[in-house]
Amino acid sequence: MKTKNTIAALTIVLITGLTNVTISQSEKTNDNEFADYAAGISLSPFGGSVGFIHNWNSKTSFQAALGGFSGTAPVKPEINGTTYDIDNSTSWVGMFINHRPLADADWFRLGTGIGVGTIKNTLSSEGSTDTYQANYEGNIVGYVGFGFGGRPKKGLVFSLDLGLLSTSGAKVYGPDASTATAISNDNTFGSLLPNIQLGISWGF
Repeated sequence: MKTKNTIAALTIVLITGLTNVTISQSEKTNDNEFADYAAGISLSPFGGSVGFIHNWNSKTSFQAALGGFSGTAPVKPEINGTTYDIDNSTSWVGMFINHRPLADADWFRLGTGIGVGTIKNTLSSEGSTDTYQANYEGNIVGYVGFGFGGRPKKGLVFSLDLGLLSTSGAKVYGPDASTATAISNDNTFGSLLPNIQLGISWGF
């Protein structure tokens, strides 16, 4: 039930965010609308987060964010013919730079940054008491991506970000070494992790 609710919430926010982005594509922030700061919340596969943004100017912004999650992951990878449920917990802090390269399209951003934190995954399968850990701990994670929305303007702002996280990969261990190796080689627990993030903030 929690997974269904999460997916439904993501869908609603995504539709709202994309609608806002579409409307704002033809707009450009003017001096009276420009916001020096913004604060907001966001949602991604790595949990919810709160963030603070400082718009240095109309083209470049700095963002600091703190996030986390604890619960059942919405994915069930199949590895070597076995489908695994994942109990997941994350905690992280990140710092990011967003740049708007197009003078007449401040709704488009390029982003990069770093994050530090942990991702702990406990894998279990139906009909077995064996569990496996696939953990990202103490990694400094690099991020690159692009975003839509998140304009440096006063008032309510929506954003959608797509990107990749670069990590050193998960450390996997459990009762059977060959199964642990198979899990570590699966793309679900690789060194490159896709990320989609939906956000809403208030500029001031």
